[in-house]
Formats: sequence, C-alpha cells, structure tokens
Amino acid sequence: MLKQRIITALVLVAMVMVSLFSSNSILWRGLISLVVILGFYEWLKFCSIERAVPKVLSYLGFGACFYLIQVGLLSMALVIFLAGTLWLLLLVFTVSDRLDVFHNTWLKLPVGIVVLSVAGWLIIEFKEIENGPLWVLCFLFCVWAADVGAYFVGKKYGKTKLAPKVSPGKTVEGLLGGLALVVVIFTPVLFSQFDIKAASLLLFTVLVTAVISVGGDLFESKLKRYVDLKDSSQILPGHGGILDRIDSLLSGAPVFAAGLLSLGYLA
Repeated sequence: MLKQRIITALVLVAMVMVSLFSSNSILWRGLISLVVILGFYEWLKFCSIERAVPKVLSYLGFGACFYLIQVGLLSMALVIFLAGTLWLLLLVFTVSDRLDVFHNTWLKLPVGIVVLSVAGWLIIEFKEIENGPLWVLCFLFCVWAADVGAYFVGKKYGKTKLAPKVSPGKTVEGLLGGLALVVVIFTPVLFSQFDIKAASLLLFTVLVTAVISVGGDLFESKLKRYVDLKDSSQILPGHGGILDRIDSLLSGAPVFAAGLLSLGYLA
C-alpha cells in the first residue's frame, strides 16, 4: 500500500509541475478541468444520484456553471464573495447540527456544482497572474503544510477533539501544529520578498486559508459519513478519490483569492 501511495503521489506531483510551469496554459487549464470533473463524478455519490437522466442533467448543469464562470458572467469579486458566503454556511453545517438541509440531495447537488466550479476556475486564474506558478505553489503549500503539520503534531500531542462527530482523528493540537508549520515556512519567505505590510497581509491570508482548508476536509468527511463512504472513490491508487485529495483546496481557494484580490495581485 505504501509503495502504491508513493508511486501515485510522484505521478500526481509530476503532472502538476509539468502543467504548472509549461508555457502552454492549456495544459494547466486542462488538468484542473479534468480534476474538477472527476471530483463532480464523485460528488454525485454524495447526492445518491444513480439514474441516467438525472446524472446527465447534473453533468450538463456542472459544465454550464464551470463555463459561465470562466467567461466572466460574474465579476471575480462577486464570485469570491458568494463562494465565501456559501462556505461560511457549509462550515456551520459541518461543525454543528444546524443547517442539516444541506443533506438534501437537490440542495447538495448545486452546492457541489458551485464549489467545484469556483475552486477550479480560481486555481486556473492563479496561474494567469504575474508570477502565477509561484502563487499557485504558495496556495498549495499553505494547505499541504497545514495538513502535514496537523497530522504529525496531532498524532503525537493530540488530545482535544476538534470535531469528534465528524472526524474523531482531528484535534485542536493538530490544527495549531499545522498553523505553526505554516508560520515557520511562510514567514521567512514572505518577509524576504515583500515589504512588511504586504508580507503581513499575505501571512494572514495563508493562515486563514489554512484554517478554512481544514473546514473543507471536515465538510467532506461529514458528507461521506452521511452516505456511509470511507473514500469518495478509488480513482487514485492508495489515496482514495479525487475529493479526498482536494477537499481542503475547495474551501481554501476562495479565501486565498480574496487575499490576493484585496492586495491587488489578482484582477
């Protein structure tokens, strides 16, 4: 299993790096589009949609939303605001017994369409700005660092459950450890490349992104528990499904985008 996980991880990293640093932007756009399409395929399991006609209509709805967002039907600021508002509601739903209406299939479906479409579009757009590949890596590393730090600190020191009904393995100590790792990694990088004000705001952005990314992980865990799934699929050998790997990115992308937009790096 470990060998399988390592091989899959190496292949995924290679695909991301090649497409991210390629001068041909179609590669990055194509990779991210494929990822969110596969993610939506898994999302339909959460909705328990199995009949052919509803599935086809769902895919058409997803494709239309993803396309319309990319062609600029709504301004980026409005999309980020709406996505952020939606995620606030989803996080309330995740950590409490409120808003259980989100378990309803016909509400869960458009939620999946929106969060996957918006996150996919924003991650595509991150590459298009000046020094885009570096901003993409900044986003990915802040989410991954939070996850890695939380895992190791939580495993050794974790005692206080973060959300026991949703994910018993996550702890407050792990969350703090993940945030500490984000600070250790990004403080020297940001303060050596930007002035104090910009670096401080960017550090705040990556920290908030890291916190909200944990919420995305918990949100997917709650959806899986409701439909009795261990993994969203077995698409990635040794790693489970696409959503199992990008759940944190889905919630983190609007927050990171809001930070870049407020600082003038994202138009």
